[in-house]
Amino acid sequence: MRPPLRLVRIARALALAIAALPLAAPAAEPRAVADPERHDPLLPLVLRMDRYLQQNESGGVVLDPRWVLNETEAVRLSVTPQLLGYAELYRLRATERFRQDIVDRADYLLARFDQVRSGTVFDGMLGYAFFEAWDATGDARYFDAARAIVVELEAQPGSELILNGGLMAAMAFAAAYRLTGDAEAERLARVVLTGLPGYQNADGSFPHWCPGSEDVSYTDWMAMELILIQRRLDDPLITPMLESMTAFMERRVDATGNTSYEEPCPEKQGCTIYYWSVASGCSIDYDTRAFTNELGYSLLLLDHFRSPRYDDVMRFTLALERGGTFADKWDFWPPPSDPYYPWTAADTSVVNISVNFWALAAALPGRPETRPGSAAWGLDGGDPAGGRRPIALAAGGAPRAAARPTAPVLASAAPNPSRSGFEIRFPGGSAGAAEVAIFDAMGRRVRTLSAASGAGGLVARWDGRDDAGLECRGGLYFARLGAGAETRSVRLLRLR
Repeated sequence: MRPPLRLVRIARALALAIAALPLAAPAAEPRAVADPERHDPLLPLVLRMDRYLQQNESGGVVLDPRWVLNETEAVRLSVTPQLLGYAELYRLRATERFRQDIVDRADYLLARFDQVRSGTVFDGMLGYAFFEAWDATGDARYFDAARAIVVELEAQPGSELILNGGLMAAMAFAAAYRLTGDAEAERLARVVLTGLPGYQNADGSFPHWCPGSEDVSYTDWMAMELILIQRRLDDPLITPMLESMTAFMERRVDATGNTSYEEPCPEKQGCTIYYWSVASGCSIDYDTRAFTNELGYSLLLLDHFRSPRYDDVMRFTLALERGGTFADKWDFWPPPSDPYYPWTAADTSVVNISVNFWALAAALPGRPETRPGSAAWGLDGGDPAGGRRPIALAAGGAPRAAARPTAPVLASAAPNPSRSGFEIRFPGGSAGAAEVAIFDAMGRRVRTLSAASGAGGLVARWDGRDDAGLECRGGLYFARLGAGAETRSVRLLRLR
């Protein structure tokens, strides 16, 4: 049966990810899996992501610019994972600053409680987040919000408590059970887990929507849900499922850390097996390949079982990271005609950064470098950023403003995204006029503009029309300034 379109849209948004092609992975020492004192770049990476979030907060949260496309989903997939990531860090190191990061985001969600709820099983992540906020702060408002969501989840029909949606509800049920001893929440969490093995494919993978289809991204994400549930509710079904999922992912990841989404059929020429749902026969799904938040799920799962593939995926992840940020996808961009194209075309995806921040922070418990006095936190002269400036925390955990590096001056456009036009700025540059070319996502020039000297550089304005005066379709465009040997560009997301 085809699920309601609203549920499809909500579930689809959970897989947002990366638009930069993979660079050569930096050399790294092989991971000594058996050595509990091994060096690992995980905590430095999480702290670089924390630094990005701290520097880009507005009103205590960081929102993806594409919130104008769907504010409810954007808030749910940025603010909520940020809260959950900080809850993991606070569990490791209970500073006032991490606590305030939780409070800022919980208050933001509480003020928009009706707006960020869907009335479906997918509200489980929100309920789970409010329970985490209550656990960290003791604020009864967060408990009341979490409990209200659990009551709604308990009323969901059993047919909804399956696969990814069921596991999202089970996250809230497991948290309610651990923190309050709620017997009904425990029962329903186990109902979800009992029904799950029937959907697992023989190779360890899971479908997203259609039983029998295979999907790498959602197998990874469901593994993260199971790991978090297992930390709050011991159930004998979880470990065997996770072991099979790990074996599946180890076969899908190569020695470079990249993920393969298809392979030839054994002993059958001209046949291909696909590991993304829509290609494997699920017509109601979409292209889930190469989203960067998938890498965060992979790292958590592979680390959970101390898989040697962890090192490969970590090197690949670091090759895509830029100062704690990630683009949407690293490959397999959908065509502009795909309705989800605007969610897969950003250089810096706050959604993917937020989800990765949560997944990677969740992998930190129990590591020696996460001990409160460890220099890896950036204290006592330690540098967690691998040569980059660490976050300097003052007494009480408050960040010192002086620790924030000066951001480079880059080309920019505002508003971006836009339904009308863009003001494009190229700081610096030569005085006088210059030519700015607008290209579509296929590399075709659609408009040539003149840029004039303005405050601090060159300014051009594009009204969204091509050289013939016709309105350009919605999608990704590039504004490129050629000034002698120097070429600079900026991405533009046009909405229709």
